[in-house]
Amino acid sequence: MSAALKNLIRFHHTLICLITISVCWFSLPSRHLHAQSPDARAVAFAVQQQLVKAIEKAEHSVVAISKIKTRKQQFQSRIPAPFGLDPNQDLNLSHDPQDLNFIPTEFGSGVIIPDPTNQQRVLVLTNFHLTQGGPITGQKKVPEYRLYVHTEDRRGFYATLLAADPRSDLAVLVPAGRVATDASRPLKPVQYGNTESVRKGQFVIALGNPYAIARDGSPSASWGIVSNFHRYPVPIFKNFLNQELSKKETIHHFGTLLQVDTHLDLGTSGGALLDLDGNLIGVTTSLAALEGYEKSAGYAIPIDPDTRRIIDSLANGLEPEYGFLGITPGTLDRSEANRNLAGAVNLTESSYVQTSGVKQHSPAQQAGLRTGDLILSINGKPLRNELDLMREVGKAGAGTEAKLQILRGKNPRELTLTVKLGKWPVADDEGIVQTRYRHPLWRGLRVDYPTARAKYTFSPFTYPPAVVVTHVAPDSPAQQAGLTEGTFIRLVNDQPVQTPDAFYQEAQRASTSPVTLQLLDDRKVVLPNSKQ
Repeated sequence: MSAALKNLIRFHHTLICLITISVCWFSLPSRHLHAQSPDARAVAFAVQQQLVKAIEKAEHSVVAISKIKTRKQQFQSRIPAPFGLDPNQDLNLSHDPQDLNFIPTEFGSGVIIPDPTNQQRVLVLTNFHLTQGGPITGQKKVPEYRLYVHTEDRRGFYATLLAADPRSDLAVLVPAGRVATDASRPLKPVQYGNTESVRKGQFVIALGNPYAIARDGSPSASWGIVSNFHRYPVPIFKNFLNQELSKKETIHHFGTLLQVDTHLDLGTSGGALLDLDGNLIGVTTSLAALEGYEKSAGYAIPIDPDTRRIIDSLANGLEPEYGFLGITPGTLDRSEANRNLAGAVNLTESSYVQTSGVKQHSPAQQAGLRTGDLILSINGKPLRNELDLMREVGKAGAGTEAKLQILRGKNPRELTLTVKLGKWPVADDEGIVQTRYRHPLWRGLRVDYPTARAKYTFSPFTYPPAVVVTHVAPDSPAQQAGLTEGTFIRLVNDQPVQTPDAFYQEAQRASTSPVTLQLLDDRKVVLPNSKQ
């Protein structure tokens, strides 16, 4: 049975349910209700009309994306070929995305969003896994793939990556060519909705490019309801939490996704999930279908304030940063937690997060968190297990302050601790795409949080009271002084630095004077001004 037929059957079933509910409701034995009741058929058609209006409003902002190989190589796509084609057969099909006979072998969807740095320009929001290997803005290196975008009004343009983030599975593209700058026919950005008011059972609409059928740019529509919140895209295996620095780890493995009963086929990744007003409340993803799990369910990345922070970073060409606490968390059931507290407090939740260990010099230790503390909530959000904690800490962002509500001791006291979060280590360093940086090079040097990159961390894990060097420019004072990537800097002119902001603040105070850097191993390096 085709996807289109399934969606049609689902629509008819839902419409029948709406009519049935309306008939039952409006048949209630009440004079006042009966006198004011509209026709049940009219109610159903009113819902239908609202769906049509929402789709008409948003479909101009949803695009189809084709991923095209730039050099001849054996076909090894992870996505099944559309229309039942044999990917290993030479069909002599067109490789020109502007050709009507062009059929992409890798494809997906995207959403047009405003550019925060240029009101005259728009950007395209999509999924990271769809764009991996694509061209990067400002780089001349020949990419493995080209990315071609079809709009709803049958225009097309190539696009380059402005920034991409494997941990959120989000990426932002910059349109190229005259289409992107045509003032007479501007590309229309989507309007954001209020995701904080989304509830289970709420009607939602999905627009996307299933199986590349929208390669002409016209997105396909389906609809359903929100089934649940904080879902996982794939099962969390028993040993997953021990693989903290796994390259496959994303923020979504800790339970961020919306689950919808709208079936999302291959190619809907990067599409729009809308409310009934046609506003964007999520970015659809078929990653679960790609990995072979929950094919009957649909998932979407919710466009909540935390995701908006990530999108804003990407739209500015920056690497999104995620919070890091520096503890070993564990989950206790209610009975075990009550035993640990000697019955002094009657705990009522089914499970709690316990601090099993606190890393020295970490944000957690500096905030006063201790081994054995029960963490009840973060920023007012209750925690049931370590996944909840890791999700909320990560979403909060590096350098932000978070309030932890904890219980401590055999005679427990409820305390509120304020912690300034560090940075979640990046495992997939090659997957990160950024075309801008938060700080400029200083004397040929760029630094980050000590946990910024997994490749620089120690085994067993420790939290250095320092910043780490992530880039050294050739022939710069930093290189001439012998500094290399992965070097940890503890002091700048005898002042301790544990964050990039602290480092650059102390460095700028030196102005043009030589600066003494003390490394983690206590060696000292003097950096002259680059002009000296």
